[in-house]
Amino acid sequence: MKNLLIKSAIASSVVLSLATFTRPVMATSFTVSIENAGVQNAQLSNLVNAHVQNFDGQTQGYTTGFQSNDGTTNVGSYKNTLIQNADQYGGAGGTGKYFDVNANISGQTLSTLNLTTAQSYFGLWWSAGDANNVLTFLSQGKVVQTITTADVVSYIGKLANKASYYGNPNSPTQNTGEPYAFINFYDVAGTFDQVQFTNIGGTGFESDNHTVATGYKSIVGDVVTKAVPESSSLLGVFVIGFVGAASVLTRRVNKKSVLQLS
Repeated sequence: MKNLLIKSAIASSVVLSLATFTRPVMATSFTVSIENAGVQNAQLSNLVNAHVQNFDGQTQGYTTGFQSNDGTTNVGSYKNTLIQNADQYGGAGGTGKYFDVNANISGQTLSTLNLTTAQSYFGLWWSAGDANNVLTFLSQGKVVQTITTADVVSYIGKLANKASYYGNPNSPTQNTGEPYAFINFYDVAGTFDQVQFTNIGGTGFESDNHTVATGYKSIVGDVVTKAVPESSSLLGVFVIGFVGAASVLTRRVNKKSVLQLS
């Protein structure tokens, strides 16, 4: 009986360990949403420990890198970045500067944001959008999720008010052939410490008001894609198996105890 109790305890401890330390197996670990047409900032009241980079303090042109600070807080650093003056293609509020990845101007197709602290939220005002923009989220050098803006373009195209997303909201008659939207990226399964921005085909990846946060209170905005676990997750099956084994062992112990008493 002692051995059976020990086995039951071991099975239970394994279940607890898996539940505590295993990151859920996700087919898609991010939920992506967009704010209403015309919105150019994150809902900061919904975020925990949020920091915003608006690029207005940077020098126009291509740079190999710069530190991203919010007051005295070092949020991280950008590498291989093109900074543009506000125009029809970008610049939240119609002023200041904005972030771009454009091989036709700077020769670079990839820019990187390395974060000092792991984050679970990222947001940006995506301007002059197209389907050729790619965001890759990494944690400790490993890819967590790769997301293309093609889904956002497709989602906006199906909206009844899709026309309100097209054209620069700061000057509605400019660039009416491309969408503008603030996009939220929620890592529902963990955190990330690096974001890579890639543009395919030299169409440009214009954005502004990059926002990071260690947490969030809820998913806000209209959901474009939702985080999806992998087929109920093998972990769930594994846990059920252990719970079942523990239950069987316990029943056997109880039955044996009753027989001994009778």
